[in-house]
Amino acid sequence: MPNTQIIKLRTWIQNSPLWLWVILPAILFVLAWEPIGITPLLFIAFVPFFVLYDRLRSGSAWRFFGWLYLSILGWNLSTTWWVYFASPVGAVVMLILNTLFMCVPFLILRKMQKNKEFSFVFFATFTILWVLYEYGHHRWDLSWPWLTLGNAFSASTSWIQWYEYTGTIGGSLWILWINIGVFIGLKKGFLDIKWKLLSGITVPIILSILMLQTVDKERGEPINVAVLQPSFNPWNEKFERDPIDMQLEMESLSEKGIDSATDWLLWPETCLVRSIDIDYLERNNQVQMLQKDLLSRYPQLQLLTGFHGVKYYQTQSKPTRSARKSTYDKGIFYDVYNSALCLQSGEKPSYYHKSKLVPGTEQMPFIHTIPFLEELAISLDENSISGSLGVCDSAYSLGKDNPVAPIICYESIYGDYIRGYLERGATWLGIVTNDAWWENTPGHKQHFSYAKLRAIEFRKWVARSANTGISGFIDPTGKSYDDTEWYVKTCPKRTIWANSDKTVYYHLGDLGVLGIYLLVIGLLSIIRAFR
Repeated sequence: MPNTQIIKLRTWIQNSPLWLWVILPAILFVLAWEPIGITPLLFIAFVPFFVLYDRLRSGSAWRFFGWLYLSILGWNLSTTWWVYFASPVGAVVMLILNTLFMCVPFLILRKMQKNKEFSFVFFATFTILWVLYEYGHHRWDLSWPWLTLGNAFSASTSWIQWYEYTGTIGGSLWILWINIGVFIGLKKGFLDIKWKLLSGITVPIILSILMLQTVDKERGEPINVAVLQPSFNPWNEKFERDPIDMQLEMESLSEKGIDSATDWLLWPETCLVRSIDIDYLERNNQVQMLQKDLLSRYPQLQLLTGFHGVKYYQTQSKPTRSARKSTYDKGIFYDVYNSALCLQSGEKPSYYHKSKLVPGTEQMPFIHTIPFLEELAISLDENSISGSLGVCDSAYSLGKDNPVAPIICYESIYGDYIRGYLERGATWLGIVTNDAWWENTPGHKQHFSYAKLRAIEFRKWVARSANTGISGFIDPTGKSYDDTEWYVKTCPKRTIWANSDKTVYYHLGDLGVLGIYLLVIGLLSIIRAFR
């Protein structure tokens, strides 16, 4: 680009209205994210933040923070506004806090940089701060990693087959560095960096397409899996209609999708809505119905279903962080769970409790340090029970033959957490969820799409059973099959393959990927310092 054009462009960027750069991220990210999925826009969507940073960093700290906050709020609002349908209060709190957390890397960088010029160390430091923010946001009580940058590539899985090495951290870094290149080009011209920028975009895509040709989708042992989508309305049916009546309907619908060759049947999250005492699972009438109506007729079948679990303790002191005191007997405490139950004819029932809980609706953050906050938990899909849910100590697999990872709803966006299921023997991923809370909005489409990333990261088949939303199957390359429609009652089935393969990302996890990135950045910084 000629020098005169560079000067004109730079002048325009410096003199253009700030509100333009505030609204651009909201427009670019919503177009790039699922369900629209114009993926190339990701490579410029972060540039407005750098422009705002550049124009405001030397002025008032509060002015800098205000404009930056508004721009990031626009991104959050345009892509996750649908949370409002599940919980208006939760949506407002989520938008306010998540935007604030996203501002932190910029605020730290401004404090460190002051009036220094942009440099490789500056940009490298920012990428480190950003991925550390994403890493931390996966692991604390206010966790809401829905907008992790690397998640956005779920719309173009053919571009990111190398996630089996890096997980979503690799995608986040790719987006950041390309946006940095575009920003540098806008400031100094593209002549010196155009080939670096072009190769930075095309090489990962070409590498991914080549990898795509080598993935064996039928590696392992074939299993026949059916996924139920009963499509009960959670607001006026699922928790109000007679549970036995709903169970009979689900059994009838399931029989249209299974036969004597079906190995696994998945039912959605919280299918069995009456609280079931986990110490007496075999005595529960709903469990006995399933044994009699389905499993005795299909003895080879293994059933994974969501249920409300409860455990009672006879004690005068609180036995767990999440335990509640009974209102009927002061010597009784109890825990409530959002759980997955595995049943097979002739085998003892086994279960897993959801452990990645939604802040506000399933857990009140920081109740271990501020106990009274537990009473403020918002009641939603836990059958009108307030307070935080109980959890398992770790993820683990369920089932005797070809064990499944019993992933419950929100847990499917935690790639590093999914490793725990595989470490304990899971050979494929089973997701049970209830996406109906978000109504027919982008929420359930994004949630389904994120499961494709887990399939690639671990090269595992995914079977997904949603109360409604999108049920179906995903192969180890991220390609989906038999996707269901919104509020359609159905039970699709497919042969998938269970395997015990371990990817590089399985061995490294997020921490290993971060460590390697920090090492590479450190070496590059040393090399540049001695050039």
